[in-house]
This record gives sequence, structure tokens and C-alpha cells, in this order.
Amino acid sequence: MGAPLPTSRPQRKLRPSYSHRPPPPSSAKMILRWVWLIGAAIALIALFVDMKTVTKRMQQKKQVAPVRRRGDATDILAGLNNGPRYEDPSGLFSFIPPQHWVPFVPEGKFYNVGFRGPHQMDMQIHAVVTNGATFDGLVAALRKIERNLAADTHMDITYIGPHRAVKRSVQLFKSRVLLLDFLTGDIAHHIQFSTPPRLYEQYEPIFLRVMESYTPGRILPPIEPEVPASDP
Repeated sequence: MGAPLPTSRPQRKLRPSYSHRPPPPSSAKMILRWVWLIGAAIALIALFVDMKTVTKRMQQKKQVAPVRRRGDATDILAGLNNGPRYEDPSGLFSFIPPQHWVPFVPEGKFYNVGFRGPHQMDMQIHAVVTNGATFDGLVAALRKIERNLAADTHMDITYIGPHRAVKRSVQLFKSRVLLLDFLTGDIAHHIQFSTPPRLYEQYEPIFLRVMESYTPGRILPPIEPEVPASDP
């Protein structure tokens, strides 16, 4: 028999050499990388906050700052201490008008007098002699007007001095109007203040302060002429 054939050994698979890999980064480099990332994040946050601040400042600059004028809120309150009184020529009322507001005669002769102020504000007063009008009748008449006009005027009951009054507010196209209606004896009073809508909340309490100076007049009985005594 011939010599046995040599058996072949299984070849080993060669593992790839990792001698070309870079060494793992040191802990110092890792810390440096994290510090850089955190610093970059902080810089981005600071930039975002700074952009918001700049945008807010630009918006504030664009807004028109309110200009203080003669007859504004501070001026009105200062004038109530010792301002001159307006006396109705018919003796139906008197009050201290808003300081530096200009009087005018309203169109249509419905109102007794009007006053114009800054910021396109004005007030007008109508006082008329009635015959036995009552407060309940006044409220009913105002509610009827609301129904006919299909308007909601936010009707409230307040006081002008000791007198009960109906307080309403109406939103118009370019203005908001405060309306006050009340009775004193045989005189009916209707006062309205008109102001831009953006100023209404600021000026409504000031207008009500103006009305604290309002003094209704009185209807005096006519003086009968003296009849000369006849000679006996």
C-alpha cells in the first residue's frame, strides 16, 4: 500500500488588523469637546434672547408715545380744585368743565353747550324743563329707545350727587360715548362724553369726577308783577 495522503488542515481566517485605528480620545479632549458644545449652546441661547430684546425695542420705538396735551387727564383733575364754573344762561345747571377744553355751540340747538378737548374728545350737555317726569319713566323711555335701535348700551344705575342717574356707554365707529341721564325736580339732564375707544377706560372715571362738580338749577315760580294800589 502506498503512503497515506496528507490531510489538509483547515485554514485559519485572518482577523483584520486594527493597528491603523486612531487611539481613543483622551478624557481631556472629551471634556474640551463638551465644554465647546455647551459654550456653543449658551451662545445660541444668548443670541436668541438678544434678538428678542432687539425686536421688542424696535416694536416699542414704532409705537407712538402718547403726547401730553393741554386738557388731558392730568390737566382735567388739576382744574377741578379751583377751576372756573360754567353757568348755564337759563340757570338750569352749572359745573366746572374740563380745564382748557374749548366751549362751542352744538349743531341743531339740541344741546345747551359743548366743550372740545384734546385727542378728539368732547362733551355736550342738554337740560330741559319737564312736567312731572319720573325716574321710572326715564328708564322705560331709554329702554324703548334701545329696543327701537336694536342697540345694547350697557345700562347701569349710578348717582350724580344725591340724584339717581342712568349710565350707559355706546360703541360707535370711531368713538365710544358715555351717556348720563337723570332728573332733578322738573329738569331733565342728559350729558354725553365722547372719546376714542382706546382712551375710554382711562377717561370714564375722570368724566365722572367732573360730574361731581355738576349743580342742577331750580325752576323758580314766576314773579307776579306788583299791582299798584288804587286810590280810595
